[in-house]
Amino acid sequence: MRFANVLQAFRATLKHGAVLFAAVIAAPVHAAPWADVGDRSLRSDIETLAAHGLISGPITTWPLPAGFLAPLRTLGSFAGQPEFVRLAAARVLRQLDGREQFSGWSLSSEFRLATEPNLIRDFGDNARDEVDLRAGLDYYGKRFAANLRVGALSAIDGEGYRPTLDGSYATALLGDWQLYGGWVEKWYGAGQVSSLILSNNARPFPKIGITSNSPRAFETRWLSWLGTWQLDFFVGLLEERDRLIRDVWVGSLRFEFMPVSGLTVGITRSVQFCGDSLGCNPLEAAFAINNTPGDRNNSNDQATIEFKYAYAFNAINVSPYVQFLNDDTGPFINSYTSYLAGLRWAGPWGNSGTTWTFTTEYSDTRATDDWFEFDDRLAGFAYNNTEYLDGSRYRGRTLGFSLDSDSVLISFAGAITDTAGRRYRLEYHNAQISSGELTNAPLNEFYVNTVSSQPVTVNQIETGISAPWRNVLFDLSVRWQDATPFPDRGSEFNIEAGVQLRF
Repeated sequence: MRFANVLQAFRATLKHGAVLFAAVIAAPVHAAPWADVGDRSLRSDIETLAAHGLISGPITTWPLPAGFLAPLRTLGSFAGQPEFVRLAAARVLRQLDGREQFSGWSLSSEFRLATEPNLIRDFGDNARDEVDLRAGLDYYGKRFAANLRVGALSAIDGEGYRPTLDGSYATALLGDWQLYGGWVEKWYGAGQVSSLILSNNARPFPKIGITSNSPRAFETRWLSWLGTWQLDFFVGLLEERDRLIRDVWVGSLRFEFMPVSGLTVGITRSVQFCGDSLGCNPLEAAFAINNTPGDRNNSNDQATIEFKYAYAFNAINVSPYVQFLNDDTGPFINSYTSYLAGLRWAGPWGNSGTTWTFTTEYSDTRATDDWFEFDDRLAGFAYNNTEYLDGSRYRGRTLGFSLDSDSVLISFAGAITDTAGRRYRLEYHNAQISSGELTNAPLNEFYVNTVSSQPVTVNQIETGISAPWRNVLFDLSVRWQDATPFPDRGSEFNIEAGVQLRF
């Protein structure tokens, strides 16, 4: 009974995450608390700086706290670097510190129109419906920041209108730690197009958490070999009313470290627990690692292990990376593993400071029974669960990979960022969505792909431009795909335009 009361109070706290610290009295305005998910240009600049050794900590957990970028403020820290590196540093600092011109409070808005939301959601901001509108009131202080985002999603004609608080949050610094609460967008992993465990594919759900605010290293000889590290922990609530299992809780713990220069190792464990028609034992869910078919722990578990290496070879940055997702089981035996691998190149275009990037990435959620046993595929095991019937999803979309279970995505993405910060993109994606094995699976009632009810292969070409001008960011994308998810048929041509404005 006492636990039920605590749970009820905690749920109420999460549902008011946007004003979690509203009573805190903050110091004069200082800077943004972190680099948000959704800004492709900012992330590309940060990765360039990390490859050249100007950022010492791991950078695969987003949002990325501002403390990880603080060394850039040291005068002369990028003296002697190539022009494209210096311009990247200047853009990052302008993004983080530009808000100092506002006297504590500021207004912002974001408006996106799309003929159809993008099938393949990557790290960048994309409209979640034909109309995606948000207006915001922001406060930034030395140790406290809060954003209130009131928005709406709907079709062009207003059908399906629903209000949102996506992007609303509050944060407070406590020493080297940052507390946060609200509807915070997350991205775990080095993937540019996809993350298998947690991405911005689904809308953000209310959560409270704590993250380290700056890179640090253990001083003890037993742990100092880990190098600089970052930790992020949160508990959130999947509170949507139309879930089959309502009021499901999510707990996530992510730890990443750099044992040698350039190498990042990331480990994440995410657990769904409780729910209105299931048993509720948070301690068992947290500490019972084994969750095989013969030894259930009444939770829906996922875990990833990731490796990324970043190296600057003369002026060219090279970053290979991999991510392995184990779904609802132990780490090595009966692991039900999905895979992601990618390679990112970046370098200067001429001597003026223009930068180019090129990424190739492969994601595969046709789960294998054990690591690398590719001849033993298990249809429907990724993101589905026979107890938590909604699976690892929120409001109809997976928390991780945008194409859901039993799908393969091969991507090639190139971009050029000029000296004015304008970014030009060209991308090709081959998406193999769902599979015949999933359609005919014995547990087809529970094991589904929410993107397409039948297997379909989609080739998509996308080009886009984002252009900053003072406090305004314009974005335009044009997409063509030769097929659409079942039951729709035929090719499709889409346009998406967005404007972000800070007053």
